[in-house]
Amino acid sequence: ISVFMFNGTLKGRVKVTEDPGGVLGLVAGSGMMVVFYSAYTFGTFSPSQVDVQSATCSGWNSPAYDAVVDPSYQNSRVILSLENGDIIGFTTTRGKNKACDLTLKFPALTSTPTKLQIFRGHVMALTSPLESDPHAHQRQREIFFFNLALMDAGYGPTDSNVVTLQATFAPKQPVSIELAAMFGPAGTIDRKKALCGVRFQDEPGVSVFTMSLRLPAAVQAVVEATYAGEEDDSWWGWLTGWFPKVGIFGLVLAGVVAWNMRKMMGGNDEFDESFFREQLKLAQASQKRQGGGGAGTGKFNSGGGGLGGLDMDD
Repeated sequence: ISVFMFNGTLKGRVKVTEDPGGVLGLVAGSGMMVVFYSAYTFGTFSPSQVDVQSATCSGWNSPAYDAVVDPSYQNSRVILSLENGDIIGFTTTRGKNKACDLTLKFPALTSTPTKLQIFRGHVMALTSPLESDPHAHQRQREIFFFNLALMDAGYGPTDSNVVTLQATFAPKQPVSIELAAMFGPAGTIDRKKALCGVRFQDEPGVSVFTMSLRLPAAVQAVVEATYAGEEDDSWWGWLTGWFPKVGIFGLVLAGVVAWNMRKMMGGNDEFDESFFREQLKLAQASQKRQGGGGAGTGKFNSGGGGLGGLDMDD
């Protein structure tokens, strides 16, 4: 892996794997960290130090095809798709220690490798035949949505409903799919819908779909409680998600003190004191949530919806 400065000069280069084909891809991790993966290993790389931060993880037999990092596990869970169609998940921490534990094995639905994305507690897998496959153009490509919360809960004698959606765009063949949040009228995030951009084989341009997630009322309440505060619709929510909670609390508290001093010194009353008080309460509540909660599990229960829990409309 080579690291370059903004002006184009080379900062450093380091060899991170002996696997044939070298590094196959890079995935953004937490902070300034980058997750790299090769055919039979993956690890965490620090561009600032130009070095691998811990021992690489391995243990599968078929070459890796794609990888994503689960943000709900504070980027300590990496999900890999393999060339034989398997999808597996590794947890890279055990308490405060580094680890390499195989914790997830997705249902085997295809023998074709898949491209992965994570979106709101689901893993989306798009079947993508290898270029070396002589029948690649004849294979119908499918998309699968896997519910991570139900997989974490484990399997039992009843239907797991882990596969929320299995669908095709037949007769069209999707080459790549990108998911993104949809914004409402006032710039707020729509929690029930998302945008889905699809590039089809032998077609110019990109087709954009809306994707709707329809959940039972009881399940929706659990989802909102689980994700409370993670996608705040306001600029304040964005700022508190980007800036450390203690820093926000300090800034708001300093603003309140400065405003009170201004009033005592005879300043004008054009500024809104209630605004500061409201934001102080929000910062205090946010700080309590941050201190009281541990690493989230990304629960997003689709509750018995089975196949077709997600609807796509052109």
